[in-house]
Amino acid sequence: MPSCYAGFKVKVLLHVDRVEIFTGGKKLATHERMYGNNKWCLNPDHYLELIQQRPMAFFHSARPIRQWRKSWPESLHVLLERFCRAQGESKGIKDFITVLMLYRDHTADEIEAAVELAGKNNISTSEGVCHILTHAGDADTTIAPLAAWSSLPAPDVAVYGQLGGIQ
Repeated sequence: MPSCYAGFKVKVLLHVDRVEIFTGGKKLATHERMYGNNKWCLNPDHYLELIQQRPMAFFHSARPIRQWRKSWPESLHVLLERFCRAQGESKGIKDFITVLMLYRDHTADEIEAAVELAGKNNISTSEGVCHILTHAGDADTTIAPLAAWSSLPAPDVAVYGQLGGIQ
């Protein structure tokens, strides 16, 4: 369950194969049911806002992030290093978490392509990665000139001297 819902009253539905968590009719999370003792099913996305508030937990105490990092493509590791170098460790981690939050609205392939392009262009902010994602399809789009559109004549700057009474 996302950390921002801590303290909320929730409804938990236990199924044979999964656990679903709801609040106010909204599904917060679905987790695969774990059998046995001391089993963990952690979704790293649920911890991103909390870790963004405490960025030093990113490397040391955040188990879901440590587990998730093992499966990241190399480009995400490189981006994290670049962010930390450019912005300082704490600010860099916070900004990098903003990139991780993009997985909520974009596919892994889209994000990884944007991160690769950001790496090639030495981009060191999440805004740059977001810009790449937003305009990913723009390079293929061509805009044809408007043939029937009339254009203005070239300006005649000689008349500006007349405005102030100067000839």
